[in-house]
Amino acid sequence: MATIFLDPDLKVKRYTERAAELIRLIPTDIGRPLADLVSNLEYDALMNDCAEVLRNLAPSDAEVRTKDGVWQLNARDAVSDDGERYRRRGDYVRDVDRVKRAEQARDLFDSIVQTVREPLVVLDPQLNVVRANDAFYRVFDTEPRAVEGVLIYDLGNRQWDIPELRRLLEEILPADSAFVDFRVAHTFPRIGPKEFILNARRLRRAQDLPDMILLAFEDVTESAG
Repeated sequence: MATIFLDPDLKVKRYTERAAELIRLIPTDIGRPLADLVSNLEYDALMNDCAEVLRNLAPSDAEVRTKDGVWQLNARDAVSDDGERYRRRGDYVRDVDRVKRAEQARDLFDSIVQTVREPLVVLDPQLNVVRANDAFYRVFDTEPRAVEGVLIYDLGNRQWDIPELRRLLEEILPADSAFVDFRVAHTFPRIGPKEFILNARRLRRAQDLPDMILLAFEDVTESAG
């Protein structure tokens, strides 16, 4: 946790190493007013909030942005190292819970993707494969390094570079958010002739995740034959 301890005059008493990345502190800054230091936080009200805590003895929370993202700053009372109570301001800067929630959302989404029994790929807005589930790798006899980061049309020997699929992904999907029951019959290099029904859905920043496209493949080769 990034922590800066201030005295009642809002001068720096000490700080943690993480705090130096946000306020650009060096050892010779001990004793200097916090207002004189260069901050990486987009937080013009920092000094006013610290002064308000000093006056009211009440915590103050605010979400602020850095060059790397959004952070949360808490100003509150503390006690001395030996346990003696006196008014010392501790400014705590920590990652906003939103970052953790986004990580948890991605983990949950990945778990759902892997649970689906049919082959499924996740595409970014540029139609590059972000990830695929185990069923996709098994059915198409491939592996992540040959799939992830690759444009959907370039997979394998460009087996998905199909004009109708291009039209669906590039014209229909952006307008309608989904398409269903698109049938594809193709002879694939490793698995031979197959027929699939494709379904796609576009997701817009759901659960702190970036925009993405889900593309599912239902193998109907036997029923088609």
